[in-house]
Amino acid sequence: MKTRICSLHLIIYIGIILFSTSCENEIPYTPAHSEPQLIMNALLDAGEPENYVYLNLSGTHGLSHVEEATVNLYVNGKLVEKAEELPPLKPIGSLDMVYDPNAPLNNLPEIAKRKKFRITTPLKAGEQICLEAIAENGKYHTTAEVTVPYPVSSIQIDTCLIPIRVYSGWETHRQFKITLQDRPNEKNYYRLDIWNDIAVHGQYDSRIDTVLYARETAIINREDVILTDGNPSSSEDDEDDFFGSYIENKYNVFTDDRFSDATCTLKVYTQLYHDYNLWLYNVTRRSKSITVRLLSISEAEFRYLKALNTLESDNYEEALMEPVMIPSNVKGGLGFVGISSETRMTMQLPDEIIDNENLPPYTQ
Repeated sequence: MKTRICSLHLIIYIGIILFSTSCENEIPYTPAHSEPQLIMNALLDAGEPENYVYLNLSGTHGLSHVEEATVNLYVNGKLVEKAEELPPLKPIGSLDMVYDPNAPLNNLPEIAKRKKFRITTPLKAGEQICLEAIAENGKYHTTAEVTVPYPVSSIQIDTCLIPIRVYSGWETHRQFKITLQDRPNEKNYYRLDIWNDIAVHGQYDSRIDTVLYARETAIINREDVILTDGNPSSSEDDEDDFFGSYIENKYNVFTDDRFSDATCTLKVYTQLYHDYNLWLYNVTRRSKSITVRLLSISEAEFRYLKALNTLESDNYEEALMEPVMIPSNVKGGLGFVGISSETRMTMQLPDEIIDNENLPPYTQ
């Protein structure tokens, strides 16, 4: 027994000596140069009158922008549209002071310099869609092919106002119960989207009458079994997530695994957006409409949005978690092109009229 103890002490002593005398050598890492590739990204929606395609160039140290490009749309093998290139964004705020109309890309972040193209061709379920991008006088040539999925036949929506737990208190939210019938005899992938469109009538600088518009899309889905993939939670559960392991389903994507060929009802919440002023004062009226959209998407788009859920989560730790692979379906380059078809229902809420007669100036 004494010999074993002495041997153990010797091993510990040697380990301490080696640890204390070890040194750290910084090994320089210089990534190998790689040729840029054309990046094409688009999430097309067959229910929208306009769709957009974005182009960038990849690089060793970050994105770079494309100087010259064209985008073509093919439907069922036929060229139907040459997409319209939109002008670059104009800087706002402090950057607006140094805006040069002869060099509109100056002072913009690289992501804002990406090429943006508009497509106006109506897209229909079952059509074969091909996007083609050619850039820098033919140096880059990419394509992506997708099939427009079929939407569900209809959705039913019930709403009510209900208080829910938010951090340490309770706040009234709008509850949605959305019922859908799964498309039979096939594997289906879906995405839930809710638009709260708000128009605020008031005054801006120099008391100029102004109307500003906003769209809020945040959804609280923590109580729904399907949208949380069988792991519903309460506000208290979220607050007690000490290890930060919860990845929110930010894009509200789901499959029909739990209701194949049957119906299901999703339960979610949104804020009411009361006192929504958009930096206006002397607000006189707010107009609101709510659009609930149930999107049918492809398996590839489902996996793409699931990957973004993880990458965009505050709880994602790249050094501690498994690496996330972002799907790409672009040939000859990088990026992702998806397409969805939708079933929607829109509700117009009564206008909210604000009486400002008894309020002091520069207040609501």
